Amino acid sequence: MPHSPAGGGALVFLVLDAASGGEVAGTLDVASGLLTPARRTWTVRPVVAERRAYVNLTVHRTGVDLSLERLNGWRRAVVPLIRVQKGHDASQSAALFRALASVLERHGPRDPGRAIPRLAAQGRHLAEGGAVRSSPLTALPRGGALGFLATDWS
Repeated sequence: MPHSPAGGGALVFLVLDAASGGEVAGTLDVASGLLTPARRTWTVRPVVAERRAYVNLTVHRTGVDLSLERLNGWRRAVVPLIRVQKGHDASQSAALFRALASVLERHGPRDPGRAIPRLAAQGRHLAEGGAVRSSPLTALPRGGALGFLATDWS
């Protein structure tokens, strides 16, 4: 299971942009279930994975993010999972996807879109040597008003 640089019990999400240089995008504390994004705004803040929270996968033009939202929707934590851009494909590690699915399943946030099994499938796909562009998460439809349209990653 990936841990924080200090050796604590946290999963570390890296920034996936080509020029990031290994910056940390956020952490998930394994024991408490607290997802803490590195970049914060008024509504993007740490959120605990618990029964009052929702876990979602957000597909957008350049990739897929994990979003953990409080029940009332006023607070959410967002971390990148996949980036697919012209000339640059990046993903969190297979081990992180498997550990993430396990931690979220144990803490039990609401999962209306079946995000947790999709995270486990992504981990298996990457562990078997699968490409980022052909992974299970990139096959999801893009969100928004036209969410039924498939995303063209080429």
